[in-house]
Amino acid sequence: MRETKAILSRYSVLYAEDEPSVQKSTAEYLQRYFKAVYIAGDGEEALRLYASKRPDAMILDIAMPSIDGLSVARRVRTRDRSTVIVMLTAFTDTEKLLQATELQLCKYLVKPVSLVDFKRTLKKMAQVLDERDARYLMLDASYRWDLRAKRLLHGDTPVKLTPKEAALLELFVANLNRCVSYAEIMATVWEEHVDSDVSIESVKLQVHFLRKKLPADTIHNVYGRGYLLKAKM
Repeated sequence: MRETKAILSRYSVLYAEDEPSVQKSTAEYLQRYFKAVYIAGDGEEALRLYASKRPDAMILDIAMPSIDGLSVARRVRTRDRSTVIVMLTAFTDTEKLLQATELQLCKYLVKPVSLVDFKRTLKKMAQVLDERDARYLMLDASYRWDLRAKRLLHGDTPVKLTPKEAALLELFVANLNRCVSYAEIMATVWEEHVDSDVSIESVKLQVHFLRKKLPADTIHNVYGRGYLLKAKM
């Protein structure tokens, strides 16, 4: 489990459970693994915490007051397909889960949950989160660059980029945390036209347009040299 702990220590989890004693013991256990643990006692509180904290993973009890766990998951999935979701369920609830394939649940656990099954679930969550982030470069909590598809996403919605904006962002990603010079940008983004009608002002204008589609303070000026992209590590 050492590798699992090393991976999960980079992430946050929202845990929603309405039974106080189960909530307390499970939350204490989760705190051994995750960077941050947010605790909710019902579905409404879970949605409020999700909106304010944007956790990397969620563990939801299916039977909660006000809003049940499946309804919470459905609301999250209307705009977010990447947060890892695990459902805690009574044996009699399993039929509901079989009808919820569109929710892309990482796993569901039948209560009472054994320690062995819980550890296996944490290992699965670590694998999914690790594989997810191997594909994406997180620019902040809601913006990410898909390294395979070469596209920018806000949540799960693609952000429309012009060809030059996409080429510029891809260049910055390839040189993350390194200054990209004006000359490199001209040669990559404008290619054949670099010797004729491209100036530093053209580069600055293109960076200006790209910045409008990215989180604040993602692209930094390096005075007299070029630009540097900083992202969530």
